[in-house]
Amino acid sequence: MNSQSQKKTKKKPNPLFEGDRWDYLKTFLTTLFIVVMFGIFNIFYMIHNIFNDNVKSRYNVDAAFESYLVDVLIDQNIDLSKRYPKNYATNMRLGILYSYKRDYTNAEREFKNSVEKAVAYDYTPSYQLAKLYVKINRLQDAQDIMDNIGERPNKRLINFKGDIYNKLGEAYYNQGYYALSMVKYEKAMSYYQIISKKKLKETKGMYIVSCIALADNYVQVGKIDDAILSLEKAYELEPKNITLNYKLGLLYSDNDVQKAYKLLTFVNNEDPEIMNYDLYFDLINKIADLEAENGRPTEAELYRKKALQYQKFVKNNLLYDKDLFFDVMKLDVNNDIAAQEHIINLQFRLQNNSSLDISNLYVKAVFKDGDKIFQTSTQQLYDETRVFKAGVTTPPISISASEPYSKDYRPDQDWVVQVYAYKYPKYRVLIFEKQLKKPNLTP
Repeated sequence: MNSQSQKKTKKKPNPLFEGDRWDYLKTFLTTLFIVVMFGIFNIFYMIHNIFNDNVKSRYNVDAAFESYLVDVLIDQNIDLSKRYPKNYATNMRLGILYSYKRDYTNAEREFKNSVEKAVAYDYTPSYQLAKLYVKINRLQDAQDIMDNIGERPNKRLINFKGDIYNKLGEAYYNQGYYALSMVKYEKAMSYYQIISKKKLKETKGMYIVSCIALADNYVQVGKIDDAILSLEKAYELEPKNITLNYKLGLLYSDNDVQKAYKLLTFVNNEDPEIMNYDLYFDLINKIADLEAENGRPTEAELYRKKALQYQKFVKNNLLYDKDLFFDVMKLDVNNDIAAQEHIINLQFRLQNNSSLDISNLYVKAVFKDGDKIFQTSTQQLYDETRVFKAGVTTPPISISASEPYSKDYRPDQDWVVQVYAYKYPKYRVLIFEKQLKKPNLTP
């Protein structure tokens, strides 16, 4: 009888006690009311801003209002934590709110309190504390928290560990510690392969970026073998990555021409825009010489013919950036208040610096806001009936682009203007690139 009653009355630990329900309901309703009022405030404020383009002042008002909302929620949760000191979920919420306000000292205190009070199976407070440590650059502390928990077959914990190691990899990468970054990304991938193909793919991409950055550093100091080793690690994960094939092809071109040829042939077929055509032409001839040295004259002759065909193809279809001189005559920005837009004006001339006439010439201007393209413009300057003579300069070419004002306008993010030239779109070459500072919007 007693044993049965004990089984019936035994309950799973719960961070919310029965007495808390009304207080949590009040907190929830208060938060909901604040969110609704914030939405109404934003609607009226957007209507107001239709007639006011002072984006900076709008951001200041919104930030102040958000800070006020956070303070209200902090007060609510402080009151709850005093009345129900064993409730670790309240401490965790306070930690998140303090972190949002960048009050990291109080955030750390609340997260630690939450960790101490938490039930054995809930690793969320530890995860939140580790995230805080990553945010304030206490990277080893963040790793120690996850490592000290140990390995358990708990999907939520596995996901937490993967996320923290992923964040550590990103932090070390941003600080220029690419080798350390690779180690942390590898650890993150070991967790993600258990629970998330999507996160595994994303982390794999960041790992490859770290490998490339480390290889570039090795190349700068002449450690070619180390650079190749770094790139090969990434290549094992993604052998069809064009950047990896290209960089490895360049590094192998001096000591393993066969492997370099295979890698660069892949690049030439997939993305010929980035190819160094002179190097590729020389590489084919090197293979021809190697075949001749090894007593295979027929194969050597085939490679030489291939090199000549490639040279002819380049001559008829491709441009080099050295073939054209880009002369900027004007590049400015106008602020059209009436139309509520910015207008970028570009005027330039091209000179044919090559020894050959160029036919079928196009230019394409690309205008970006940060990484986002907002307008492109393509013009055909010459065709088969009207060629661009060697040594001749074009008349002035004018291109403009407009970008409407936006509430997301960021004056700290530059515009980027790029101009490409090509005979065929597949083989375009970048001949001009410039960043433009955005003007501050004024009332």
